[in-house]
Amino acid sequence: MQYTQANIGRVFIVKFAAEEDVLDGLKDLIKKENIKAGVIQLIGALGYVDAVVGPEKKEYPPNPVWWNSEDVKEIIALGLFAWEGDEPKIHLHAGFGNNKEVKIGCIRKKTEVYLTIEGVVQEFVDTNVVRKLDERYNASLLSFE
Repeated sequence: MQYTQANIGRVFIVKFAAEEDVLDGLKDLIKKENIKAGVIQLIGALGYVDAVVGPEKKEYPPNPVWWNSEDVKEIIALGLFAWEGDEPKIHLHAGFGNNKEVKIGCIRKKTEVYLTIEGVVQEFVDTNVVRKLDERYNASLLSFE
């Protein structure tokens, strides 16, 4: 395990409206407010989502299993973000569910809000957290420069 210390800076309370894209909105906030790293917590409902629900098998790099839903799903989500070069990279996992099915996965692509998504974005300050591509896993992982 590696670790580094950080302090909590600004705290942003966010509210997404119906049909907004969560990932796009979060990236816009991160860029506009120049937030270098932080944590995201979300609750609400999605009307559409593309997510990875696991690898096909335990191998490196993993071959992702994609799942999408065009049906309304309640969500609870937690994520971390940091910049990789000129772009913020968000690692956001969520539990998705309704009366028909429940899934857990990593939100990677399109998200469309149903009714609302509410949440908190907390900024990490006094730290050196970034993301770097790890070729073994073909993933942008946290790095402490």
